[in-house]
Amino acid sequence: MIRDMMDSNEYQLWEGKPEKVTYIIGNPVMYIVALVWGAFDFAFIGLMFGVGGGLPMGFGLFMIPFFLLHLMPVWIAVGGPIYRAINWNYIQYVLTDKRIYIQSGIIGRDINVVEFMAISEPEVNVGLIEKLRGCGTIRLTPSMYWDGDGNRRTSNKGALLHIEDPYNVYKRIKQMSVDIKSDIHYPNALRPEENPGYNTKYDPKS
Repeated sequence: MIRDMMDSNEYQLWEGKPEKVTYIIGNPVMYIVALVWGAFDFAFIGLMFGVGGGLPMGFGLFMIPFFLLHLMPVWIAVGGPIYRAINWNYIQYVLTDKRIYIQSGIIGRDINVVEFMAISEPEVNVGLIEKLRGCGTIRLTPSMYWDGDGNRRTSNKGALLHIEDPYNVYKRIKQMSVDIKSDIHYPNALRPEENPGYNTKYDPKS
């Protein structure tokens, strides 16, 4: 799918996908939340139905859908790894000499294209599971903003999740971004053979 979208003069430099175990596990905090949430709900359900031999019929019929909905964090924790195990097969990351392609989607193929000009202050994040599995996440366009409640939030237009050798891939992406931005703002045809501004040292006193 991605190769069908590439230009005729576009060349692939790197290809990868998330480390499978790390991606399927997801955020381990979710399992802790689901465990505590489920323990509280099931204890409450047992307490209610254990008092007085059960609940009135009408009240019981109301509580069943209520707790099915209230146990949503548990269903997410159980169904999340199943979904990610299937979705992993369709995730693909491709780095070319012009842009970055991010493919995902079970039903249809969603492809997010991130141009090197759009990459701003990329960063590498390595969590606990990623550290143990030898992988990391590269966020291509992390941007900070403040929401209506005064909390600082992060938004990302693209991220390469749980990839192997993240630091070398990061250096390659960063260099490509710098090269392409430099070429657009200062094309080779306009560059002098000698550039007095290159490799200079900043001196605030001069």
